Amino acid sequence: MTSQEKIEEHPFVDIFNEDEAEKDFLLSKPVCFIVFGKPGVGKTTLAQQIAQARRCIRVEALTVLEEQIASETESGVMLQSMLVSGQSIPDELVTKLMLEKLNSLEVAHFGYIITEIPSLSEDAVTILQQMELIKNLALKPDIIINIKCRDFDLCQRVSGQRQHNATGHIYTRDQWDPEAIGNRRKRKREAQKEGKGEEEGEEEEEQEEEEAFIAEMQMVAEILQHLIQRPEDYLENVENMVKLYKDTVLPTLEEVMAEHNSQYLIELDGNKPPEELFTTVMDRLKYLNLRKAAILTKLQSAEEEMTEAMENDELFRTLASCKHIAPRYRWQRSRWGRTCPVSLKEGNINLGLPDFCVSFLGKIYCLSSEETLKKFLLNPRPYLLPPMPAPPFKVFVFGPQSSGKTTLSNLLADHYKGKVVDYAKLVQPRFDEALKTLIESTIAEATEAAIKSVKERLLKELEAKKQATSALRQLETEFEMSEYENFPSDKGLEEMPSSLDEDVLTLESQRENLLEDNEEEKMKCVIDQDAKIGQDDEKEISETSMIKRSQDISQDLKLASKKDSIEDSIEEVTADHPEVLSMIKETVKMTEDMNFEQPYEKHAEILEEVLEEVIEENKNRFSGAPKYGRWILDNCPIIKELWTVLVEKGITPDLVVCLSNTENNGKCLLNRLYLENKPEIDSKILERLLDELQKEKAKKEAARKAKEEALRLEEENQRILEAMNEKRKGKHRLI
Repeated sequence: MTSQEKIEEHPFVDIFNEDEAEKDFLLSKPVCFIVFGKPGVGKTTLAQQIAQARRCIRVEALTVLEEQIASETESGVMLQSMLVSGQSIPDELVTKLMLEKLNSLEVAHFGYIITEIPSLSEDAVTILQQMELIKNLALKPDIIINIKCRDFDLCQRVSGQRQHNATGHIYTRDQWDPEAIGNRRKRKREAQKEGKGEEEGEEEEEQEEEEAFIAEMQMVAEILQHLIQRPEDYLENVENMVKLYKDTVLPTLEEVMAEHNSQYLIELDGNKPPEELFTTVMDRLKYLNLRKAAILTKLQSAEEEMTEAMENDELFRTLASCKHIAPRYRWQRSRWGRTCPVSLKEGNINLGLPDFCVSFLGKIYCLSSEETLKKFLLNPRPYLLPPMPAPPFKVFVFGPQSSGKTTLSNLLADHYKGKVVDYAKLVQPRFDEALKTLIESTIAEATEAAIKSVKERLLKELEAKKQATSALRQLETEFEMSEYENFPSDKGLEEMPSSLDEDVLTLESQRENLLEDNEEEKMKCVIDQDAKIGQDDEKEISETSMIKRSQDISQDLKLASKKDSIEDSIEEVTADHPEVLSMIKETVKMTEDMNFEQPYEKHAEILEEVLEEVIEENKNRFSGAPKYGRWILDNCPIIKELWTVLVEKGITPDLVVCLSNTENNGKCLLNRLYLENKPEIDSKILERLLDELQKEKAKKEAARKAKEEALRLEEENQRILEAMNEKRKGKHRLI
C-alpha cells in the first residue's frame, strides 16, 4: 500500500484533460440498435421505450413519412398528393426515405433504432439486399436485440388484438375481453390468499379491488362496441405471416446474428411484459459501457430579460445559472465565446444572440439565427471538432510601396494555409479585358447600326427608281393603245414611218426626263386621221405593219428597262463602306475615354469571381477547414467608392492590416526605398551633381568673361582719356 501511494502521487486526477475528453466524445460513434423478431412480437413498443431512454432516433416508415409531409418539401408534397388520391406509397420509395434518414446529420449525432428492416415485402428489395443495405451504412448497428416467442403464443396474442375505430389505439385481449379480465382477477386473488393470511384491513383492500374491477368493466363496456378486428389480426393471416417470416427472413437473420459479437447480442422472451423486456435491455446496457447521446438544452432566463446590448460577461453570467442540472453546477463559457460556431464553420464571424443560446457538454454556445440554431441542434459535432474554432482568415493588407505588405501577405498565407490574391495581377487585368470587350461590342453595334442605316437609304433610292420605271411603262402602254385606236388612213400611210420614228424619239426623251426627275408625266399623242381605209386588204396590211412596229418598240423598251434595273441594284454595304466609316468615326473617338457606367461595381464583381475561384481551389487545404475564407488581398486600391461596393456585396475582411512608418518622418521606409533602387537613384544623384557643377562652371566662366570685358572696357576708356589729355596738352603748348 505504501509503495502504491509513492507511485501514484495524484490518484484522483483524470489522465485526460477537458479538451481531449470533449474531442474523444465528438469523434465517438453514437450507439445504434436494430431489433429482430416475428411480426407482432412487440418490437415497436420496445423500440419506443429504448429511444426515449437512450435519446436515439427511431427510424420507422410511418415516422419518416410524417416528417416528410410535415416539412412540406418536394417529396413531402408528392407523398401527400399520393395519399390524398388513394394511392399506396411504393416500398422502394419508403426504403429510400428510410436510408436517407439513417444517413442524416441528426442520426449521426444521436444514433438510431430500427425495427422494420428487413421487411417481409420483397417487391422492391430482397431480404439479402436489405441486410446488405444495413451492413453498408456509415453507422453500422452496435446492438442487436432478438425477441423470441413461440408461434402458438404469438398467434393467440395477435389474434386477440382489437383496434378502436376512432382513436386507432390497439387493445390486447386482457384489456377488452371480460372473461380474460375476470380470470386475471381470479388468479390475482388466489395468489394473494396463498401469500398472505388473514390480516386486518383485508376487507378494505377487497372492497377497493372490487371498485376498481367494476370501473374497469364499465370502461370495457363503453369501448367494446367501438373495437374492430383488423384483417392482419385474423388467426389465419397471423399464421401465414409467421410462416413466411420463418421461411424467408429468419435464416438470413440467424446468419447475421451468428456473425455479430455475442457480447452485443441481446435475446429476450417475447411472452414477458414489455416493461420487463425494457428493464432487461437497460440492465444489459449498463455493463457494456455505452454512452448515451448528449442532449442540447436551450438556455433562457425567465427571471432576467436578455437583450442584444448586454455585455459578454453579463450575458454569460446570466446564462450560466439557467436550467441547472445540479445544485452547484453552472454552465461554462466555451472557447467560441459569443461567436456563432455554425457561422464560423461556414467562414463568417457572426455574434450569437441571447435568444439562441444552448448548452452542450457543459458549455454555452451562442447561435446567430434560427437557421443556425436548427443546424446546431440536429448535430453539433461538425462545428465543434478541431481545428475549430479556427478563424476564416479573410485579410486585407494595405501600405505604401516597399512597406513589406507583399512579404507579410505571403508569410500569413504560408502560416494559415491560405492564398494571396494580388489585386494588380488578378483583378485589374480582367477589368481591362472586360473594358476592351465592351469597347469592341460598342463599335460592333455602331457599325451594324450604320450598315443598316446606309442600306435603308439605298433601298429608298432604289424604290424611287422602280416607281419611276413603272410610271414610264404605264405611259408606254397608254401610248400604244391610243396609237392603235387612232391609226391613220391610207392617205397618211406613207407618212406613217416617219411619224412613228419621231414619236419613238419623243417617247425616249420623255422616258429619260422621267428617270432624271422621278416625276410622273402623261404623254398625249393626238393623231388626226383625215382618211379612212377603203379596202380590206390595205387595212390588213396597215394593221400588220403597225403591230410589228409596236412590238419592236416595246422590245426595245424592255431591254432598256432591264438594263436600268441592273444598274439600279444596290451595292453591297460592309464595314469598309465610306459612309459607314464616316458614321462610326465619332463612336470610335468616344470609346477612347469609354468606361463602365459603374466601374467599381465591375471591380467588385471581378473580385468576387476571383475569390470564389480561390475558395474552390483551396477548400481542401486541411481537414475541418472553414468553408469560406483563407485569402489575403494585396495591392487593393484605397478608394471610398470601391469599399462601399465591397461592403454592399458582403466582401468584407475579418482583419485589416495597414502598414505605415510615422517615426522619424518615414526615414526607415525612405532608406528601404533607396536601397532597393540604389543604382538608379545614385545615377540620378550623380547626374544632378554633374549638372550643378556644369552650371557652376558656366556661371564662373560667365562671371570671368564679364570681368575681363569690364577690365578691357575700362582700359580702353583709360587710353581714350589719356589720348584726349595729350591732345589738350599739345594745343596748350601751341598757344
